Formats: sequence, C-alpha cells, structure tokens
Amino acid sequence: MRRDDKRPSDGLTTAAALTSGNLGEALRASEQQSWRQFGRAPVGLMLAGLTTDRGCVCVAVNETYCELSGRSREEISGADFLSFFHPEDQSALDMLLADVLSGATDRIAADARLIRKDGEIAWVRLTGSVIRPSVGGRYLATFVEDITASEQARTEIQRLERELQRSRRLGSLGQLVGGISHDFSNTLTVIANYASLVRDELVIAEATESAAKWGPVRWDVDHIAEAADHAKSLIRHLVAFAKRQETEPELVDLGQMISDATGLLSEVLGEHVPIVSRQADGLWEVQADPGLLQQSIVNIALNARDAMPGGGQVVIETANIDMDDLPTDWQGTAELAELLPGRYVAIRVTDAGTGMDAGTAERAFEPFFTTKGGDSAAGLGLPVVRRFATQAGGNAWLRSEPGRGTTVTVVLPAADGSASPAIYQGATESAGTLLVVDDELAIRNVAHRVLTTAGYQVVTASNGDEAVRLLGDPNLSLDMILTDIVMPGMTGAAFAARARAMRPGLPILFMSGYDRPDVAEAGGIDPFAQIISKPFSRPALLAKVSQMLTAGASGRPHEKFGLTGRGPIRRVTFCQPRITFSVHA
Repeated sequence: MRRDDKRPSDGLTTAAALTSGNLGEALRASEQQSWRQFGRAPVGLMLAGLTTDRGCVCVAVNETYCELSGRSREEISGADFLSFFHPEDQSALDMLLADVLSGATDRIAADARLIRKDGEIAWVRLTGSVIRPSVGGRYLATFVEDITASEQARTEIQRLERELQRSRRLGSLGQLVGGISHDFSNTLTVIANYASLVRDELVIAEATESAAKWGPVRWDVDHIAEAADHAKSLIRHLVAFAKRQETEPELVDLGQMISDATGLLSEVLGEHVPIVSRQADGLWEVQADPGLLQQSIVNIALNARDAMPGGGQVVIETANIDMDDLPTDWQGTAELAELLPGRYVAIRVTDAGTGMDAGTAERAFEPFFTTKGGDSAAGLGLPVVRRFATQAGGNAWLRSEPGRGTTVTVVLPAADGSASPAIYQGATESAGTLLVVDDELAIRNVAHRVLTTAGYQVVTASNGDEAVRLLGDPNLSLDMILTDIVMPGMTGAAFAARARAMRPGLPILFMSGYDRPDVAEAGGIDPFAQIISKPFSRPALLAKVSQMLTAGASGRPHEKFGLTGRGPIRRVTFCQPRITFSVHA
C-alpha cells in the first residue's frame, strides 16, 4: 500500500506512538484497537514495526494468529518477528526482511514453519506488505495462513511419487528378473530331471554291480540335484524380492516337507530337544508356498524349544480331515467350524513346556505380543503362522495349560484332486499318450525322457502350428497335452483354444517359467488353468500328469481307465522299466 493511497487509521496512529517512547501504553492501546479492526479473520494477521535499530518487532496480532501460535498477545507483542519460526527457516526470512528494511521491496511472500508454544510445528504461508503512515515509521502487515494440511498432502504426494518411481524401477527389474528366471528355469528343469534319471540308474548299478564303484558317482549326482534345488529356491526368492509379492503356491507333499523340516530342526533345536514325527498314512497334498510352509513349521518348533529351557520332546503329527466325515478326535473343534466344507490336512506340534495361562494363550497370535525377552522378543512367530494359514484358506490355533505344554495346530486345504500317494509299479500296458509342446528342445527332450520312463507314450512338437497338425491326424490317440505358454508364433493360449475345438475334453497342462500373474496378463490363459511352474522336478511333473489324467478335463475320472466312481482314486499303476519308485499325485 503506497503512502498516499489511504489515510492512516486510528490503530496505525496508536502504533506509531511506539517510536515516541510510551511503549507500554501504546501496546495496550494497539491491542484493543487491533481486536476491533482485525477481529476473528479466517487467517492470522500480524503487524510489525520496522526500525533500523530493532529490526522487525511485533506490534499487534489478531485472535486467529494467537490461536495458531498458541501464544497470548502479551507474549507476542514486542517480540522479534523471526523468533517464532523454525531456526532453519530464519535465515531465508531474514534476507526478505533485510530487503524490506532497506527499502528494496515493500512485499514479502514465503512458506515457513511456525513453532507453536507447545513445540508443535505448523506450516504457514506469509504474505506481507509495507505500510507507510503519514506520521511515524513503517510497518509490515502480514497475513499468516495455516497451510499445514496442504503441506502434509504435498509431502504425501511427493512420497507417493517417489514410491511410484521406485515401483516403476522395481517393475523394470521384475521384467528383467522374469525374463532371466524363465530361461534359467528351463535350464534348471533339464538339469534336475536328468540328474533324477541318472540317480535311478545308479541305484540299480549299485545293487547289481558294485556299490563301491557306483556309490561315489551317485553321491556326485545327489549333489548336482541338491545344487539344482538350491538354484530353484534362489530364483523363487529373487522373483519375490523384485516384485514384492509372495511366490505362487505349489503342490506340496506335506509328508516329505515335514521330513525335510525335521532334519533341519534337529540341528537347530539341539540334542536336548528330540523331535518325534507321526505322519498319517495316505496324507493328502496341499497347495501352498513351500517356503512359507516350512517357515511356519520352524517358527512353531522354535517357540516350543523356548518353552522348554530344560529340554523336552517335540511331537509333530499330521492328519487328513474331511469336513463331511470328521475323525472322532476332531469332532467338536470350534476352529474347524470357521472353515468351508471340504478336505483339509492338519499339522499338530506339541511340546512339553511350561504352557500358558488363558490370557496369554488368547493373545499368542497377536502381532508383536510376546512373553520373551532379549533378541527373541519380536513377537511375530505365531502371527506369521496364522497369516499364512488363513491366506491359504485354512486356520491356526493353539491349546495350552500352565505346566502341561502347548499344542499348535495348523490346518490347510487339501489340493484339488489330491489323493493318497500314487504308487508306480511295473505294468504291461502304456499309461497313456501325451503331446508335449515347447519351443525349447532341451525341455521337450527331458519331458520325453521323464514321461516315457514312467510308462507314457510321448509325441512332441516344437510350436503351436506343428502341434495343431498333429492334432489333425485322426490316427493319433491322445490322452493329455503338456504345453508351454510363452512360445514364438502361436501362443500357448491360442494353441489351447484350437486344441479344445479340435478335441473337446482333452486335459491340458500348461508349463511356464513365469509367475502366474505374468502368465495371466501376457499369456491370456484362463486364470483357473492348470499350470506347472518351471523349474519342476520329475516327481512333481509325474504327480501333476497323473492327477489330471485321473480327474480328466471336466474333473471326472478319465474314461480311458474305466474309472467311474465318485470317490478319489487311491492307486494308479504305471509302467516303469527296471525300477520301482513312488511319487505323489
């Protein structure tokens, strides 16, 4: 506002008296008049005197500014303008005020952090203009707008933008990892399956020729297979890290998983905590992430060890549970009532520890709740177990009494179509004919070897067009198709559509080295399609093929085998030259 724009008000005349020496009386008069003039405006207003000796000194404020700063008028009047702002912002504001004092400018505009009396910080926007009354010195009238909410929103937007950029980088990394994992998975599939085939040959050689001669060779092959399994795990975790998501569930042989975990736990828990494993006969398979499943078993066992500082036994038991026909010892279990009808597999881990009272047991699955101290006091072991179980469609709970130990129970849904372990024995007829379609020669070769060794007839094709020509041969009898999803030319999804049109009802099993979400997006297949992930092991491939042949494309037993009953198939016999082995279907 220029000097000749308007005559000074009574308030400014009173404020001008600051320079005459009667400071206390002028301040009191200024307070009264500023209240009448400024009132409860929607923004704070501060009037500051500009003097060369004292700088910028607060003269009067309205009530809104008092509420914003948390201070009274008495605390504000006569104080330095800069004293209310964050030390990191004072230098920038001081430069603006220096320009005002020197006459270089008559306006200021800045965002700064106002420190309230209680120590809290409020972001404010300062918009000030110099007032030059006809009598006395100059003043700086400044509007003080609270922009804390908008600043917080801006900060959140910036955070989200950074997160978006980070997600894009991770997305690019995920695409790179996905491509690498696809090719590497193909290689691991070949290595692992050939190692399995060679190991079977060496077992025969040891039995029929010389264990001393062939034993060391079998030992070498076993380590090749172990290295391949380790590489599979690395690929799975690399993909999970790059995409920040859990890996896809797999068909898990729970009995084998517990056997492996028992061996690991024997070393982790120590000699003073022996482990007893009691597994039910014909244990059904589950569809779960094997890493999370093993982690859950380990978490429960470690809790059991901590509950037995003087040592004691840990018992791991398994059982099949059919909700339509509950075993006697499971009837009346309240937690089972929360589950959907169907078939489940239960794991019980029992310790002989100190146990828990009712209050502690009730909170055992709460995140971060713990009765431990020191490094083991994270309080995430059992909550992780319950989250895993519930996400898989099951449940987890515990029973405990002081002095009588604790039993933790984890129930997981049985895999669709799972039955008791299928036993492969010698037979005189072919188990069926499969068409294997993959653009990778090594994958076609190893699938051919694995399947023919198990008694199947196998026809291969290097792409969708070649496979369609084979399907058009009326003399070719097929029982199932095993096809890759991502292939040059005709994709696996397009080929599957052609195959279903040409031969309705023919079961189709997809192979992929990518995650299921990637396959659904890029491959265009039915999200409920049957997929076996590369790298797959020989038992996993044979189990999946057996399962699909047993159920057929519509979920009913396959007509070729003359299976018309409605119950699950318990045993399927296939031809295996020279050696008998078992896998789970």
